[in-house]
Amino acid sequence: MAFSFSNILKSKSNVQSPKEIQKIKFDGGTKYAENKTDDVYLDFEELGGFPFIKTIIIGLFSTKIKRIGCTLTFIFENDTLTLNSDNTDVESNQIKNTPLYFTEIDFELNDDEAEKIKTQKVIEIQYNFKNKILSFNPVASYKVCK
Repeated sequence: MAFSFSNILKSKSNVQSPKEIQKIKFDGGTKYAENKTDDVYLDFEELGGFPFIKTIIIGLFSTKIKRIGCTLTFIFENDTLTLNSDNTDVESNQIKNTPLYFTEIDFELNDDEAEKIKTQKVIEIQYNFKNKILSFNPVASYKVCK
């Protein structure tokens, strides 16, 4: 067997992500959006009277970011809203015995921004990590808890 760089550089993951994600039983949030390889769980929380958004990405996406954090953009029909991550370090953790990852990120927001997200129709959400943008489409079954 001859040595080949192409074998080294090939992706090692031939996972059927949607099937793998469906096997994950996640009760720690409300499914908000999805794309071909990942699901986003999103909930509005409050700590010390200050609102924030708790998000969790489950799927093939994996990252490790230090000191710069990320942003989350909500795209509405005629407007956008961009939120900054609460923590500047973002790291994915592999889910045991699967090829999938779990990435938890909280975002700061104020009452007006929370109300806008809850009342206006969101067409798409985008995470911006350093030089990578992940886009997701909201699922129809998401209900906002007020």
